[in-house]
Amino acid sequence: MEVTGKEQGKETGMIAGIDVGGTKIAVGLIDNSGKVLARTDSPIHVERGPRDALSRILEILKAQVQQTGVAIDGIGIGCTGPVDPMTGELGDVNTLPGWQGWNPVSELSTELKVTAAMENDADAAALGEACWGSGKGKRSLICITVGTGIGAGVILNGEIYRGAHDSHPEIGHHIIDPAGPYCTCGAYGCWASLASGPSMEQ
Repeated sequence: MEVTGKEQGKETGMIAGIDVGGTKIAVGLIDNSGKVLARTDSPIHVERGPRDALSRILEILKAQVQQTGVAIDGIGIGCTGPVDPMTGELGDVNTLPGWQGWNPVSELSTELKVTAAMENDADAAALGEACWGSGKGKRSLICITVGTGIGAGVILNGEIYRGAHDSHPEIGHHIIDPAGPYCTCGAYGCWASLASGPSMEQ
């Protein structure tokens, strides 16, 4: 799939941004100033597995490159749940059962022949806010994300805080009401079970 490289006669310096969530995948093209040139959301179809997700990501990126006339120079991935930003592998993500061990960093790098990196989605959002958003110019910030679950990205003195033993500050799974509703993590009354997007819809 030809979506990268100056030899294709396309404008370069663009990053593909990919958000793998509990209910959807969002794919976009972003320039060096943080401007989003294209964005497409697609249902995730967890039961079909990560290979289906990879195929749709590549299909969407190809369409976006054709639409915008740019070339992809790198890939940034944000993924829900525990991920290993050093190896690029997914951990045991409760909203993506059976996906543990999938390595979208390796697979997308191989397919598109560019560098890729992955962070927990809340950490990725915090980095985006620090670079281009409301946290620009700040050394420390907390970014709260509310979607299928509730997450937090924490930047302290210019660096992502990953928690003890890379445990990550999973604030959405702090128990607010022990008699509250069941949460996908297995506990009852977590903040996420009370105030995430799907919980507020009920």
